[in-house]
This record gives sequence, C-alpha cells and structure tokens, in this order.
Amino acid sequence: MAQVQILAFLLIAIAAAHWAGSKPVGRWFGSALLVIMVAALFANVGIVPPASAGVPLYDVLLGVAAPVSIFLLLLNVRLESLRKVGGPMLLLFMLAAAATVVGVLIGGWLTGASEWMGPWYGPLSGMFAATYIGGGANFNALALHYEVVQSGNLYLAATVADNIVSVIWISLLLLLPQWLGRWLLAPDPHYRQQSMRDFAAGTEAALSLHDLVMLLALSIGAFVLSQWLAQWLSVVGIKVPAILLLTTFALLLAQLPVIQALRGGQRLGMLGAYLFLAALGTLCEVSALRETGWLGVRLLLFVALVVSIHGLLLALAGRYLRQSAEVVAVVSASTIGGATVVLPLVERFRRPDLLLPGIVLGSIGNALGTYVGFALVYMLVD
Repeated sequence: MAQVQILAFLLIAIAAAHWAGSKPVGRWFGSALLVIMVAALFANVGIVPPASAGVPLYDVLLGVAAPVSIFLLLLNVRLESLRKVGGPMLLLFMLAAAATVVGVLIGGWLTGASEWMGPWYGPLSGMFAATYIGGGANFNALALHYEVVQSGNLYLAATVADNIVSVIWISLLLLLPQWLGRWLLAPDPHYRQQSMRDFAAGTEAALSLHDLVMLLALSIGAFVLSQWLAQWLSVVGIKVPAILLLTTFALLLAQLPVIQALRGGQRLGMLGAYLFLAALGTLCEVSALRETGWLGVRLLLFVALVVSIHGLLLALAGRYLRQSAEVVAVVSASTIGGATVVLPLVERFRRPDLLLPGIVLGSIGNALGTYVGFALVYMLVD
C-alpha cells in the first residue's frame, strides 16, 4: 500500500475519532483515546498495515511528529508550571520507577518466569524494567548486549507484548481521572484555570499563512538542529537526549515577543499529536501473538502484571503524597511510555502545565532506565 494511501486512512481515523469525541458518549472517552482505538482497529482488520510491516510512514510519525508537536505546544508554556509541580512530580517519578522494578520481581514470581524463561529470565526482566522506566532505546540496549535480539521468537514475543500492553496502558491512563478522581486528590483549581487560559490563548486566534509558515519552519528546523546537536555531543562524549535539546530551544524561543505573537501553535501541535497517536495505535497488533504461540501469551501476562503492579503502587503513592489523578497519570505515562506519550494525556486533561514536567521526567527515565535494567540483571543472575 502506498504511503499516501496509509496517510489518508490515518487521517480518516483521526477525523472519525475527533467527530466521535465531540458527541456525548465520545466525550467520555476523549478524542485522543478514540484515535488510538480507531487506528488499532484499522491495523488489525487490514485497512492499514500494522507497524510490524515496517511502514516508513509510521517511523516518521513516531519519530518526528511527536517531538515536533511537543515543540509547538511548548511555545505557549508557562515556565512557572515546572516550579509549581516539578518537586512532587519528581518524587512521584522516582517512586514510579521503583514500582516498576517491584512489578518485574513480583510479576516474575507470580508467573514462574525463572522457569519458562530459562537463561533469559535475567535479561528479559532487565529489558522490561529498563523500558518501563525509560523507553524503547533502553529496551534494545539490553537486548543487544545480552543477544536477546538473536533469540528468534523470544525477542519478537517480548516486543509484541511490550507494544500491546503499552498502548492499552496509555489508553487506560486517559480514563484514570474519571476512575480514581474521587479516590485521589482533586485537581488544584489554579492549575485548571491557568491551563485553560493558556490553551485558549493558542487556539482562539485565526491561523494565518505567516503563522503557519513560521511555526513549521521553527518546529522542523529546531527538530533537525536538536538531532544534529545530540549526535555531535555524543561524538565528543556528552550524551544529551535530543528531546531535551528540543525542549530547551522551545522554552528559549517562547520567551521572545515575536514568537509569542504567532498563533495556531496549539492547533498544529495537536494535529501532530493525533498523527503520532494514530501510528501508536498500529503497534497494538493482536494478530502478531499467533506467531509467538504460548510464549507470547506468557510474556503478555508477565508484562501486564508488571504494568498493573506499577500502576497500583503508583496510585497508592499518589494518594499518600496528595497528588491528583492527572499528575499520577502523567507520571506513569512518562515512565511506561516516555516523554512523547505525555502529549495525549495533556490534551485529554487540558493540563498544558504538566507537559514540560512530563517531558523532563521522561528524559530522566531515558537516562536512568538502562542503568536500572543492568543492575536488575546482575541481581537476578547472581
């Protein structure tokens, strides 16, 4: 299928989800969750190819659309939001990382993973701990080091289980405030009012051709520059995630009056976020489980337990620390999915004040995930 045809179907999925999200029943789910659901449906019934088919368009949307959208949304951010929620969120993030490790250990014990995983028990445990603290890069770092990528169906089953559970978990987090809003602390009215004003500031004015050209030039140019600078720094021995560099560029530009005068950044940012979510939905390929047999089912159960235990312990920590369900959801997303998946939650909750802290926490997770993963392997193997 041609790439432009796939893009057309993804845009149809986004349009259908956005329309349904404006209806009474659809509003309960939210447009972001509906985009994931419709795209996943399209991928599983064959309307669009699944992510495992190696579609170049999906790589572009997952690798470019999300960072560019983050840049556009951050052009309207309020820096004081990081000071107001950064401290509690950082503590909650550390507890979330610890909850992931606990989830790996308990999940392995409940499923008897040390028996059916055999010699791969330590490496696989480390891989899932790494990815659910950092991200996919951490997952693959351990997989390459311990040669899990050469294990045939095992690596495929692990990847499929990771994709399915991650997409389902992010979808559930979009509904978390409705489920646990009364059990966890209610949102601070100041944040709610401030975030709604910020959101409106970027969407009320009409988007002119000048605004469109300037925003696209700034966002894509900053993305390319951040990628280049991250590669150059790594050559000289300094490892800085490209998303942090891109975030820094956005925050610096956001303070300039000429940039603040541009309108429509929120709209463009959310369009990019929806394209990212549509590509994310194609990762939820249920049919791929057939290729992995019982091994895939066991790994799916193991990963589901890891994430569920993470969520339970994090919810308890959020209640003890008196954090809202929205904050807990963003912290969980920054660990389980990384910085980019914070986007749909921010849009769903109308909480742009949580975008910057979520991105920073996701980047910290990327830096820590591999170290925690290796440490867990050493502990389990020895």
